[in-house]
Amino acid sequence: MAGEKLSTVEVQQRVDKCMELRYYSASTPILQKQWIDYCHENYGDKSEQQYHAYWAKARDKYEENWRGKLSKMLDPAMNELFSLLADDDPKIRQRTVDQIMKYSGNDIEKIEAKIEGNITLKWGDEEDGENEE
Repeated sequence: MAGEKLSTVEVQQRVDKCMELRYYSASTPILQKQWIDYCHENYGDKSEQQYHAYWAKARDKYEENWRGKLSKMLDPAMNELFSLLADDDPKIRQRTVDQIMKYSGNDIEKIEAKIEGNITLKWGDEEDGENEE
C-alpha cells in the first residue's frame, strides 16, 4: 500500500487538510480514528502509519503556530517590563523583577511559618554557643 513517494507539497497539503479538519473548520474536531478513515476514503495510497505521521505533523505545526502567536502577544509585555527595569524607583524595579521571575516559571513561594521554642545555631567549631579562641 506504500505506492509512490509523495512530493513535499503533496504531503504538506495533507497535513494542512488534517489541521483544517482537526483545529479550524469543523465545529466538532475530527478524532484520530476519523482522520485515518478519511485518509483511506480520500487517498487510499499510504499505510495507516503514514496517515498517523500526517496527524502528528499537523499537531506539531499547530503548536508551532500557537507558540509564534503567543510570542507575538508577549513581546509588547516583555518590552514594557524591560523599560520598567530602568525606572528610577527601586520598588518598581523590584516588582518588575518579580513579574519576570513569575513569567519565567521561577516564582518565589512565600511560606509563613510559626516557630515556637528556641533555635540554637552552631558555627564551625563552636560548642553549646561558646566560642573557643
